[in-house]
Amino acid sequence: MTLSAVASQTINHALEIDEWQLVDQQFDPDQLMLKETLFSLANGFIGSRGTYEEGCSAGASCEGSYLNGVYSSEPIVYGESAYGFAKNNDKMLQVPDGKSLQLALDGHWLAVSAEQSGERYLDLRTGILSREQLFTSPSGKQLTLQSRRLVSFQRPELMAIEWIVTAQNFSGAVLLKSCLNGQYKSVFKPDDPRVGEMALETSLKPVAQQGIKDKADCSYLLHQVHGADFQLVSAIQHQFADDVRFMDQQIEPNLLTQLFELHLQQGQAVSFSKYISYQVASKQAEMPLPAAKNVLQQAVTDGFAVLAAEQQQYLADFWLQSDIQISDDPALQQGLRFNLFSLVQSAGRNGVSNIGAKGLTGPGYDGHYFWDTEIYVIPTLSFCQPDTARQLLLQRFSQLEQAKNRARQMSHDKGALYPWRTISGDECSAYFPAGTAQYHINAAIAYAIRSYVLATDDWAFMQQAGAEMLVETARLWLQLGFFSKHSGRFEIHLVTGPDEYTALVNNNFYTNAMAQLHLSFTAEVLAKLASQTPEFYQSFCVRLGVTPEEIQSWQQAAELMYLPYDDKRQISAQDDSFLTKKPWDFAATPADKYPLLLHFHPLVIYRHQVLKQADLVLAMYLLDQQFDRDLKARNLAYYEPLTTHDSSLSSCIHSVAFAETGQTERAYQFFANTARMDLDNYHHNTEYGVHIACMAGSWLSVVCGFAGMRSRPEGLYFEPKLPAAWPELKFKLNYRGRVLQVQVSQKQVSYQLLSGADLTLQHQTERFSLVAGQSQMFSLSAALSGVKL
Repeated sequence: MTLSAVASQTINHALEIDEWQLVDQQFDPDQLMLKETLFSLANGFIGSRGTYEEGCSAGASCEGSYLNGVYSSEPIVYGESAYGFAKNNDKMLQVPDGKSLQLALDGHWLAVSAEQSGERYLDLRTGILSREQLFTSPSGKQLTLQSRRLVSFQRPELMAIEWIVTAQNFSGAVLLKSCLNGQYKSVFKPDDPRVGEMALETSLKPVAQQGIKDKADCSYLLHQVHGADFQLVSAIQHQFADDVRFMDQQIEPNLLTQLFELHLQQGQAVSFSKYISYQVASKQAEMPLPAAKNVLQQAVTDGFAVLAAEQQQYLADFWLQSDIQISDDPALQQGLRFNLFSLVQSAGRNGVSNIGAKGLTGPGYDGHYFWDTEIYVIPTLSFCQPDTARQLLLQRFSQLEQAKNRARQMSHDKGALYPWRTISGDECSAYFPAGTAQYHINAAIAYAIRSYVLATDDWAFMQQAGAEMLVETARLWLQLGFFSKHSGRFEIHLVTGPDEYTALVNNNFYTNAMAQLHLSFTAEVLAKLASQTPEFYQSFCVRLGVTPEEIQSWQQAAELMYLPYDDKRQISAQDDSFLTKKPWDFAATPADKYPLLLHFHPLVIYRHQVLKQADLVLAMYLLDQQFDRDLKARNLAYYEPLTTHDSSLSSCIHSVAFAETGQTERAYQFFANTARMDLDNYHHNTEYGVHIACMAGSWLSVVCGFAGMRSRPEGLYFEPKLPAAWPELKFKLNYRGRVLQVQVSQKQVSYQLLSGADLTLQHQTERFSLVAGQSQMFSLSAALSGVKL
């Protein structure tokens, strides 16, 4: 089935359509794991799946609480190993579940089921997961539960839950059970390499645990992380009203259970809160327990209402400069906002954690960081939340020494090679043809640095970290490639590009073109530093051993970079051999054989003209002004029919490419797939976590696709074109300390500078300037001639 068919088919939405909320009004055990992913909460450090606090009576569930940047490590077992293979696999740390709360009526423990009436809401403006549930016991007693849950943006080590319980048709005592559970099981799908295998018992070694003495006390579990130098404290504390009595507790290995008695009067509500804190420290450092106790005590002092207000304010600030409004398209509006919300939830903000391919919503890919961050996420966050984009880049900088070590392992005596997939900074990919061979990760990091600096003009970052990363990663290309006597060009052999259905080829167009940008940009940065900060530049070159001869070699390699081209077809060649391969027989491939990677041996796929995702088309977009639009259109026409879009990274790039080449309705089809990739589970694996790069790509599809924005050294460029389904599009950007609002209709576009210093922009051929509060309007029908309204 083609992507266009998927995008246009009638979808039975798992959730209600609401532009600012996820609304679930029906318990469906068949969709339980999907909704657990969609209702996940996170704050960049803690992530917790959207499971019910009391559990469910039916359906397959995947419990999971995770910490970003914290990992366990285990040896990779090979049937046949070789020099330079990755040695260990990192796994995002799965931690004890502190959400567990359950009520008992007449000795019967209540759990969510299809027979119990309830609904829940995830509000994208408040960051709070709310629920209203009516429980009926076998004896006919009824009580209502109202719950609110958050993972605090302002207090990174804190999760909080508020319950309000009301007896509807009785008065009497109700039991409450609260657990800190380090025994729960995760899920594993051995026939799908995208699904990670996580298990608490193999990642955490118990060190100590402590229950409570009274209802106001703190209890905790202390663990040593397997294969890593971390200690973890998981701690909980309750905040009860006077009519709650502590009854008993059970202390088992990795499980603390506490029982309380609630005295209910018919029609009167009883409220209480539970606070969960996770703290990590190296085992040589101070014990993390005091810090966890301080976080919990402060939460108790402030109360849930204060935490909720903090959460809402944080998101209000985010939406103020990041919201995108689409008229008359509520399903795609919901998808777009959910995607942006998921990005801000999952991105690390402390300089030592990044953003995994599945965010903090599930066990997929073991929580590993990929190039997704640099090509999709950082270019988006640079305009929505630039401070977070900076922290993501600093995380890569913190692992530069390991990247240099990896380059030496790969027999490169200079430079740095970043790992294809990692958490710790060491390579974790056990399949080198689609892992280590993807050298383009270095160019992705350079592209992200360039994107961030173009969007922020943050040259302090360049001095602090960016320039050094650029130099060390640029050095790798001269070690990897060579000046060919045969072609007279600089060539790069035996690499794998973004298309993982084509591996170990010579002169992958994307890799070569991005290496060319990398080398040229690094030379430009050093020239600017030499001109503007000569003292820094001189000390920098001495420290890193940079010479004029080395810079000249980068420039020469960039100028002579070989970019394969097919004269007969008048298109760029994806690599030296792709166009000579046998085309894949799509007509004979049934829909249940996709994704191909789950049904065909890699060698079978590698022998054919077939793509998993955008490769050369992606290069055409990222390199912007380097290629003319006619070539982009010819390349798109040739390569898209060969693309399965088995990767969730693919549809957004094709949306941008179709928009740029004037095929707006096709762009809209691909955007529809992108915007609701997870809400409608198009790839049938959202149960194991969302698709973070696709989520960032939905922003790119709108802003860089339909609004035609490009961030260039000379400033921002726009060329808007709306699909027929949209009467209007409005969005804001944070650009170099300014907030810009762009409003596009079918007939005109308005640019308004909401705050900040004067700004010069380009709308197609027309350059114009704005001061704060001023707007400029253009007619889209007259835009090519630069006529202003």
